Amino acid sequence: MALSDSEKIDFIGIAPDGFCVLTVADDLNWDDPENHVEKLKAKLNTYVHFIRSGEIEKSYPAGNGSDRKILVALRTHPPQSGVAFLTEAKEKITALGVEFSWQVFHAG
Repeated sequence: MALSDSEKIDFIGIAPDGFCVLTVADDLNWDDPENHVEKLKAKLNTYVHFIRSGEIEKSYPAGNGSDRKILVALRTHPPQSGVAFLTEAKEKITALGVEFSWQVFHAG
């Protein structure tokens, strides 16, 4: 699974801090930042819908009662436009009561 498959939840699990973490596997580089942001936006919309619709409770009952967090696992460092998008996404998603963060796991 990857960013290009916008309708799929890549990973879900319970973190040591008790959060139910939904991880986006962002496997793309940032050669085309505008396209990258559009794909990331579509993927994040799927994740938010998965949480807000209640589908998460049916698909992953182990997470029932846990606070939710969306983590974007980036392959490479985003350019300034990518950071701006991620910052805006964090504001919107946390306003819905869902934690949000991103982290570069494989800089290359």
